[in-house]
Amino acid sequence: MSRLSKKDSPVKRFNWIDDLWDLRSINPNFDRRDSRYTVNFDNIAPGWFKNEAKKYIHHLCKSENSFSTIINKLNNLRPFSQYLVKNNISTFDEINRSLVINYLSQEQRIDKDKLCALREFFTLGNIGNWFNVEPDIIRNDDYPKRHRGNPDPISNTVREQIEQNLHRLPDPIARMWLIGYFSAMRPSELALLKQDCLVQEGQNWKLVWHRKKTNDYHEIPITITIAKVVQEQQEYIRNLWGNEWDYLFCHYYNLSDIDPSQSNLKPIKKILPGQVRHPLSTSICTLIKAIDIRDENGQLAKFTPKLLRSTRLTELFDQGHDLSVVSAWAGHKHFVTTSTYYTEVSCDLMQREAGHIHQALVNSDGNRISYESFPKSFWDNSVAHKLEVGATHINTPIYGYCGLPLDQDCYKFRACYTCRSFVATIEKLPQYINTRNELRAKSVKAMSAGQEVLVEQFGRQADQLDKIIAGLQQEVA
Repeated sequence: MSRLSKKDSPVKRFNWIDDLWDLRSINPNFDRRDSRYTVNFDNIAPGWFKNEAKKYIHHLCKSENSFSTIINKLNNLRPFSQYLVKNNISTFDEINRSLVINYLSQEQRIDKDKLCALREFFTLGNIGNWFNVEPDIIRNDDYPKRHRGNPDPISNTVREQIEQNLHRLPDPIARMWLIGYFSAMRPSELALLKQDCLVQEGQNWKLVWHRKKTNDYHEIPITITIAKVVQEQQEYIRNLWGNEWDYLFCHYYNLSDIDPSQSNLKPIKKILPGQVRHPLSTSICTLIKAIDIRDENGQLAKFTPKLLRSTRLTELFDQGHDLSVVSAWAGHKHFVTTSTYYTEVSCDLMQREAGHIHQALVNSDGNRISYESFPKSFWDNSVAHKLEVGATHINTPIYGYCGLPLDQDCYKFRACYTCRSFVATIEKLPQYINTRNELRAKSVKAMSAGQEVLVEQFGRQADQLDKIIAGLQQEVA
């Protein structure tokens, strides 16, 4: 039967004595992304070890581990079972620390997964009184030293080329990129994202989803733009199947390797696959080849959905956001990849930081300002830096923020629009335009009255506002 079939194959009735188990009969709440759902104990020996291995696998399945995880765990027990047969081990009483050390020394390759499965098996056996072995029969020092490589995000050059050409892809697949990238979701989380993931609280929106890897719920604040993207995808799924499909995304037939528009695409009620023929991966790779997207070294770009997470988190970090905020955005329980200590970050802080991430800020020359150019107090309490000074018959109204540290003296009082520390914000654009027009009018009036000092003052401020207005308009273009 095709793995893309809409119908699942019949579930084999569970029988403990069988060597071939259909895991769906033990855990009916299985992840439908798992294309493999059977385990075979046929070559697990000796019999006394096989019986306990069955208890271990049954426990994992009842605990709702993914089928792929369960299958891998059994596969990682297999070499040890073969070692027991080879060395004529007849009971658990003969399994001790020395035996394990000999086993490790004889194995050509011992990886972390093999040791983890074996250690977990021994631990559960002791706890469940299935058998008794030494509590520290496998120790931390037994694990091979592994170098954890740095993230390998998509370069800005490649990412920008892809994003500029997302319109060439089918809308639902382009939306996979937009939502997956913004949220820094794992591919498995994007696949299992439910239609009810979008939550509105007053004027704010957030995305809430279940994370299978950590078995918890995670939420992030999102922009109105991303909220609209989610709503468009919700409508797309409803138009296809009404309430018959719980997920925000689906799989597809007829994925093309040469046509980015995927003109023959046919949606099917199946969860996005783990790796093989993933619609987003296939479509982006097809786009890369079709328009010849190259990296900085002139090589054809590469893409897999898992790169979206590290790329997004790297981008946030490069923008200058605290490691604690980046870690909270990613939903890390510990700062393993972001720091050596753990700091709890409130949703309010993430909401505030999310505003900073997407807020367009420019200086008095109209150039975009980077996060790291501001004092920390600006982000801790931006109200303390806020400028909202009314107009007088001579003085110009001032709107925006002061980028100077709070403990530093200002030598340009009321000349903010010509100060390098001035910060203009997009929401004040209408006021900047009105103020600029008023300054031009005042300059003409002062010139007719022969007030040259005021002409120069008004003109200089109006010129700076021209730059500020142009910079802000470019940011929202």
